Amino acid sequence: MDRPPRPVYQAAMGTEDNRANALKLVATLGAGAPHISLLTEDAVWWAPGRGEFRNAAFLKTAGAFAGMFNAPSVITIHGITAEGDRVAIEAEGRAELKNGKIYANRYHYLFVFRDGKICEARLYNDTKHAADIQA
Repeated sequence: MDRPPRPVYQAAMGTEDNRANALKLVATLGAGAPHISLLTEDAVWWAPGRGEFRNAAFLKTAGAFAGMFNAPSVITIHGITAEGDRVAIEAEGRAELKNGKIYANRYHYLFVFRDGKICEARLYNDTKHAADIQA
């Protein structure tokens, strides 16, 4: 699909603030309760197999996903790169599912900020592992 070029947002906050806010959001994902105040009202999310969706769908999905676990997923950060309005995070989530299997998936998050809040988010993960572990 042809998309217009992504605008470059002038961040009201600095790169380090964006980095800290991205880490705050990822830290709340394991419990299925993302920190909504870190997002713009019009934030656009993207995930493999889902395409683009908005905050309401993201929150519903995050809650349902966390509901499959016996306890909140432990998120381990393996790397982070922040430049201007973009923050990339490599992480791993690990949790025991209610079916007794261990969910251990790797993630790459790409966050784009506008005025100190996340306005775009892309989540990349091992979709095969996610499907296999739920079977």
